[in-house]
Amino acid sequence: MFSYNFTDNSTSPWINDFDKWRGLAFPDPSTVQSHVSLCHRFRQALTNALVNIMPEARGNTHVTVFTARPLRLGVPNTLICAISDVYPPALNITWKKGGQILTTALDSYKYVAMEDLTFQAFSYLNVTAYHNDFFSCEVQVAGDDRTIVAYWIPQYPVPSELLLYGLCGSGFTLGIIFLLLGVWFCYFARKLHNTD
Repeated sequence: MFSYNFTDNSTSPWINDFDKWRGLAFPDPSTVQSHVSLCHRFRQALTNALVNIMPEARGNTHVTVFTARPLRLGVPNTLICAISDVYPPALNITWKKGGQILTTALDSYKYVAMEDLTFQAFSYLNVTAYHNDFFSCEVQVAGDDRTIVAYWIPQYPVPSELLLYGLCGSGFTLGIIFLLLGVWFCYFARKLHNTD
């Protein structure tokens, strides 16, 4: 929910709605600093102990792009590039629209530690999508020669009002047809019953 900036001991929420709990996230910066120094000492000791013993670890990075809200063409939305199974946690993320590099309206990405000792990262891009747009999120992991690319293309959704009115009209029309059919069957059954 929050990220902690160690250089100036500040807390920033990942989502603006979490800002009201900012003071509760890391109430005592001295505790955080003591944990940081402990982690640095432990990492250095572990690194020294495993030199020439352990091979360099690499993750098998996966990239997915999706929207934050249901897509409506011409309405502002946010594209989310979810990068999972990242190790080591050092990425270079590039957004492109129609093959052109985008440098505006980018939100920075943050790393999240996972239980399997890999990391996950998210990058956000504010967009207003139209027909024929296509976006890509290109990810390079540090020390890896390959670039992983995930594309996002609008799927031309049916506007929800049109779908609502279409379903409502179809249901109403079907109801009228069955009502008339029922009246006709009743009339026909009564006519057959009266002729006997």
